[in-house]
Amino acid sequence: MKLFDSHAHYEDDQFSEDRHEKLEALRKSEVAMVLNCCSDVSVFDTIIEILDRHDFVYGSIGVHPHWVTRTPENFLDLIRRYAKHPKVAAIGEMGLDYFFDEPKPLQKRIFREQLELAKELDLPVIIHDRDAHEDVMEILEEYQPAGILHRFGGPVELLKKAFSLGMYVSFNNDLSYPAWRQPHIDCLMETPWERLLIETDCPFAPPFERSAERCESSDVKNVVSLIAKLRNVSEEFVAEISYENAKRVYRIGNP
Repeated sequence: MKLFDSHAHYEDDQFSEDRHEKLEALRKSEVAMVLNCCSDVSVFDTIIEILDRHDFVYGSIGVHPHWVTRTPENFLDLIRRYAKHPKVAAIGEMGLDYFFDEPKPLQKRIFREQLELAKELDLPVIIHDRDAHEDVMEILEEYQPAGILHRFGGPVELLKKAFSLGMYVSFNNDLSYPAWRQPHIDCLMETPWERLLIETDCPFAPPFERSAERCESSDVKNVVSLIAKLRNVSEEFVAEISYENAKRVYRIGNP
């Protein structure tokens, strides 16, 4: 089976010593494609290096809400410049995160400005939403972008609004954690197959059984297994449909 890890972070410092070794090792695995998602301006060059060195890896460029307070004023010009790379397939990850204390008005401004830029560049977006479901959905309804709700575990009724806008949703090993798996399962069970993606969010979301370890793209196979069991289908079916969905939303290998 072929797997597409639709959201990974090999630019993260946890991979500073072995990111290229780990990515090359995937060639011997069932992981056939990876979308390396961006977090902030400081890693733009690392993202491009990854894309240039690994033919099966695509990427995004954008600013995560955790980094808004250290985002330079010219960040949109920088995103616009780096997004010209032929393997940059999306803008993000962007969105809102109310778990910590980054200023909400600043988060919203940078979120909105990236949505406007994505529309200008005709690229899909990757959305981060943590404890900010209503505000995120209000802004998405305003801009109606193409793209993905990453690692979404919010109310099912809001997820359905996102589907009405044409968006996709990605699931990862959060499905394996007893303490917080139920909202993700609820969303999974209401997700049409044609809108479902799989991801690892590595290095941040290992399977529960290895919760103290670093996650890698090979852990996406565990996500496939969890989804197959929860929805009573074969792992091959989940792998194939999520692979094709990811290629479609990221416009890889499609007209």
